[in-house]
Amino acid sequence: MPTTVVGFRLGCDARSRQTTVVLTESGVLHRSNGPLGATPKPGRPDAPASVDPHPVPRQAAKLRKLHAELTGAGFSRVLVPPACVRLETDEHPLHAKPYGGNAPPPHPELVEEFVGLAPAGPMPLDEAIRSFYSVVGIPSRPRNPVPPGGAPRPLPPRVEQALHALARGGAIASPPRRRVGWRITAGGVRLHLGPAGEALTRQEIADLQAALAAWLRLNPQSPRSPQSPRSPQSPQSPHAGPSATGRLLVGPAQPAPPRAPTMPGGAEP
Repeated sequence: MPTTVVGFRLGCDARSRQTTVVLTESGVLHRSNGPLGATPKPGRPDAPASVDPHPVPRQAAKLRKLHAELTGAGFSRVLVPPACVRLETDEHPLHAKPYGGNAPPPHPELVEEFVGLAPAGPMPLDEAIRSFYSVVGIPSRPRNPVPPGGAPRPLPPRVEQALHALARGGAIASPPRRRVGWRITAGGVRLHLGPAGEALTRQEIADLQAALAAWLRLNPQSPRSPQSPRSPQSPQSPHAGPSATGRLLVGPAQPAPPRAPTMPGGAEP
């Protein structure tokens, strides 16, 4: 019964050697070696394990590994490009326990027929294996696999708009009516208090982004207007002026400094 195989033949001019590797439908790897231009000598076939539920894909991984090892060892001359070929030669039946006395014998006729029928056009090894899988009825890996975690979700429209603005060299800033504000460009993030300001480090920007994302998750569609935090233990005087620093502390809140004790009648010691 005709069989389908996938394989390649590589040569090394420096060593004047050649190697042919062929994978069959039953998952047997046939390999032959010899001098360039001479009939190669078949090696002992590599049969899949008897308990392997997926012998062909596992052996195909070995085929890829052999191709990479041979190329790295100087077998860079492509004598027979990777190809999927349908042969007229019948493959030897594979024993249920293909080891010891039941191991598959070498099959030089199968290898030589592959070499004679393989097309000369170049083809990547993965493409040849994909064609082989299609013929023998094995699902192949997608050309563009989805990364772990699923397909990347599209950015929200506002984030997409901001990204385009920054990519074009624009700047995104807080409303000018606020005394405390921020300005973001592709080069960095800067906070300012009036005319003074301070740039954040990359780690501080990441911490700020995480904190803002957490706040937005905690306060969805919050209608409240922003208010200055007030501590019940140390109320702020209505006559107190603005803070003299414009630095934003990202991390645990710092405790307020203790107030000086007051004497009866409001006099300070």
